[in-house]
Amino acid sequence: MRGDDLHTFPLESDMSLIPSTIEAYQVQHLPLVKAYADKIGLVEVINQLVPTEMAIDPGTIVLGMILDTLSGRSPLYRLEEFFAHQDTALLLGKAVTPEALNDDTAGRVLDRLYEIGTMKLFTACAVRADQVFGLDKRYVHFDTTSVSVYGESLPLQTQQDQQEQAVPLTITYG
Repeated sequence: MRGDDLHTFPLESDMSLIPSTIEAYQVQHLPLVKAYADKIGLVEVINQLVPTEMAIDPGTIVLGMILDTLSGRSPLYRLEEFFAHQDTALLLGKAVTPEALNDDTAGRVLDRLYEIGTMKLFTACAVRADQVFGLDKRYVHFDTTSVSVYGESLPLQTQQDQQEQAVPLTITYG
């Protein structure tokens, strides 16, 4: 390469392109989780079903709680502390001060989620995921520690026979 092929710019314009501070965050897998949440419209579904007049919408708080949980379990009252070291614009879709994600705000959102019905919210999110990804619904398993289940499991051969005759599952909520 010849010297006259190089383009040089005055030092003053070079300095204006360099930010005064550079912030760096270890985001690990969290942008992937955010991308899936965006794909199914998680924040929008929550906001539609849980109307509030809060300064920060409940869908963003729920997304924040999900991201915090998937980064490694920490107490809910440390949500603010977790986001003090994160790029909120990247992970939540908008710049949010960590103080906006305090335990009082999270607690109010959890109260609203309970009032609306967590299974209703879960079902709405599951239906959106199915609409977006076309999930195979022939075989469904639902397990939770908060519900008692009585009875015995069917023998393996009977379960296989039932699976061959399975009909698609329809999820409804009201």
